[in-house]
Amino acid sequence: MRLATLLTIAALGCGLSLSACGGSGKAEGSGTSGKSAKQPTGPVEDQLGFDTAGIMARQSRVEADIHECMKAQGFDYVPIDPFAQRAAVTGASRLSDEDFLNQFGYGISTLWGRGGAQSDPNQQLRTSLGPADRRAYDRALFGENPGATFQAAVDSGDFTKLGGCTRKATESVFGGAQVLTQLQGKLDQLDERILADQRMVRALERWTSCMAEAGYRYEDPDEIDSDLTKRMERIVGPVPGPFATGPGSGQKPVPYDHAALAVLQREEVAVARADFACERKDITPVEAAVRPQYEAQFRQRNQTLISQVKPVR
Repeated sequence: MRLATLLTIAALGCGLSLSACGGSGKAEGSGTSGKSAKQPTGPVEDQLGFDTAGIMARQSRVEADIHECMKAQGFDYVPIDPFAQRAAVTGASRLSDEDFLNQFGYGISTLWGRGGAQSDPNQQLRTSLGPADRRAYDRALFGENPGATFQAAVDSGDFTKLGGCTRKATESVFGGAQVLTQLQGKLDQLDERILADQRMVRALERWTSCMAEAGYRYEDPDEIDSDLTKRMERIVGPVPGPFATGPGSGQKPVPYDHAALAVLQREEVAVARADFACERKDITPVEAAVRPQYEAQFRQRNQTLISQVKPVR
């Protein structure tokens, strides 16, 4: 199951990742041969602390480090509590994945405009600054890419755009942006190999048929997020960044068709429920058999890279 804004509301952006393997057993870059220590079991993301609990713990540490970094440059920055942020956005600090899905679908159109100053106390602080000071504040916080947040980086897997105190804090907590980017590339390749496994190919075909029977025509689960985002942007405009105008932002709302958005939000929840049911029936059982085989080889081949990711403390 994917939650497209797992980290926008503080969690690993999203998703059910389907991955895979291949080749011989020598660890890439490990410089070792022969017998090795017993390998961990369970999902690789959980081992790395990339599950929801791990990401929220890391976000808390990133926020504390950003506060210290901004303070050293003469700026105020209030660390964002991920649980308070989630409560401001969803109305509850703790929601199971299934409860979230039943209320908000993937969190694409359904969470648009929620939270604002409550979920990010620094919005009001920033808007109180004059133009020059605001630019300096953004540069200190984001470097050359204003709006490139920790949440967005984790959600997309692209850490290359991070700058300023955000990059410094993220590197401190995870072990370096280069490590994260390289690891994300390896995980993407793992996903591609798993999806190419004929067992997963047939499972995806069954999922497509299941979704069609529910009235939704998608060839791949990832198409859903893209489709919903494009449809939302046709209603509200480009997806807002962290300092955009809109409902809950503390700035003048941007006009949009409220009725059209409400229709899309209801459809998003319906699609998400159908997707969850079809994935649970057609994909999850197959992935449970396929994934461990590929992840075991992934761990063996990437021991050195995995060891460079700082553990959650």
